[in-house]
Amino acid sequence: MTMLMKAKRTCLLAAMLVCGSMATAQTPRIADGFSTDWEHLTIDVRELAPHLYFLHGSGGNTVASIGPDGTLLVDTEFAQVAPKLKEALVKLDAGNVKYVISSHYHGDHTGANAAFHQDGATIIGQENCRLRMTQSRVSPLTGKTSPPAPVAGWPTLTYQNRITLYLNGEEIEGIYKQPSHTDTDTIVYFHNANVVHMGDVFVNNLYPLIDIASNGTVDGYFPVIDAVLARIDDKTQVVPGHGPVATKHELKAYRDMIQTVRDRVAAQVAIGKSLEEIEASKPTREFDQQYATDRVDGIGFTATVYQSLTGKRMDWKRPAN
Repeated sequence: MTMLMKAKRTCLLAAMLVCGSMATAQTPRIADGFSTDWEHLTIDVRELAPHLYFLHGSGGNTVASIGPDGTLLVDTEFAQVAPKLKEALVKLDAGNVKYVISSHYHGDHTGANAAFHQDGATIIGQENCRLRMTQSRVSPLTGKTSPPAPVAGWPTLTYQNRITLYLNGEEIEGIYKQPSHTDTDTIVYFHNANVVHMGDVFVNNLYPLIDIASNGTVDGYFPVIDAVLARIDDKTQVVPGHGPVATKHELKAYRDMIQTVRDRVAAQVAIGKSLEEIEASKPTREFDQQYATDRVDGIGFTATVYQSLTGKRMDWKRPAN
């Protein structure tokens, strides 16, 4: 092979690698955990501590406290998951679900509330959570309007800033600090087990979805996450709203990622850059491989940070590929 042919071949291979890299960057991975194959859905179960379990079928992650005082759930996933979630609880020898704490009002976390309430469970949520569930909502992903949640799924016991339950030998504390993902977010601590459920204030290996229509704000994430980081230790199991159970280190890395992107966007806003110019600078560049999905990719996250900081371009839609 001549030197000229070798050079041409090298250039061709380099071009193929660049094109492949660009295609990968432009096509984020499909987010795990949102199956709609209800017939074949399975419930993943993991013991976090004695009498405390992580469960997931489709939608938000569930935590179950199971013991002689009855069963308590944090989040119930999509409505269609209820039958299989109940089957999984039976296999764990769980008694009737006595309480459900909703981490926030979104339907992928509260959809099965009604099914458990009809069996006798008391639904607990921050007071804004009940209010939001009584109203129609606009999806931050699709822009479509959905009707209010079924009445049977609304919280019947609400709190403003803090609620504590003592159940199955566990101190279970729900905390609302301020709007972040939404204005309904509850952080739930299982103090004796050293477990915390973050709801969608933390989504592991996903970019956050800032629900601006529900008073969500990027700057609200930092005081909420920082308050959690100040209370937990390196052995704490951190349950995100979506994704695998994480560590304090992973929660800190997620918080710092949001801060980095937020600061990059804010710096360009301050000098008058347009949203398109900011997107072209790729403020999420080193994070996309880990966090970008078909639900929220780097462009979408950049846009919602911009919207949150400026209150502008609220009609933004992601450009078609």
